[in-house]
Amino acid sequence: DVLQALEALGAFARARTGAKVVGVTGSVGKTSTKEMLRAILSGQGRTHAAEASYNNHWGVPLTLARMPVDTDFAVIEIGMNHPGETAPLARMARLDVAMITIVAPAHLEAFENIEGIAHEKAAILDGLVPGGHAILPADLSVTPILMAKAKAVGAQIASFGTAETADYRLISATVGDTTTVVKVACRGVAVLYKVLSPGRHFALNGLGALAVAEALGLDPMLSVTDLGRWAPPAGRGKR
Repeated sequence: DVLQALEALGAFARARTGAKVVGVTGSVGKTSTKEMLRAILSGQGRTHAAEASYNNHWGVPLTLARMPVDTDFAVIEIGMNHPGETAPLARMARLDVAMITIVAPAHLEAFENIEGIAHEKAAILDGLVPGGHAILPADLSVTPILMAKAKAVGAQIASFGTAETADYRLISATVGDTTTVVKVACRGVAVLYKVLSPGRHFALNGLGALAVAEALGLDPMLSVTDLGRWAPPAGRGKR
């Protein structure tokens, strides 16, 4: 059974490394956020990340199996089309940090409503190691579903978005022809950064990525600087 063998290789590669592993899921923004994290983490350690959009039952174990033993940080992208797909992949990856970009009405053909999608996205938190971190959007109608799941698994929670209650709060995003300049408050500390693409959604995903970096204990100024060098891959927001 080729898939079973690949899963075994992935689980072994995960078990042999001391890397901190980040999982990213969401209805949209997974691949761009994964690449933001690659840019940020690569400046502060040996980083391994999923290629392209390798995020399904083949892509996740393949990404794990290809992870070098001396990896410091790994970024795993986790996608789904149907109920029950997310949790097994997250458990295989044994995540130190899990980030949900957004919950939107994608794949509604397989779910009754957006609440069902939220429960499936929240299942990534089943893959957190004890004491792991959950980085969650603060502005959604289904945010309470995500928060409840994070509390149920005992995660350390940080939220990002425009809500006054967000730990990482977007104050403004100035969209230009080639860049977006962003003002945020990271746990009350004012921060200014840019992303090399026009789009408020990129600003928000970058804010979530900075929250991930802080959860990993990285230098915040290096993180902001390296995020400013990120540009979207082909087909992901370029003009």
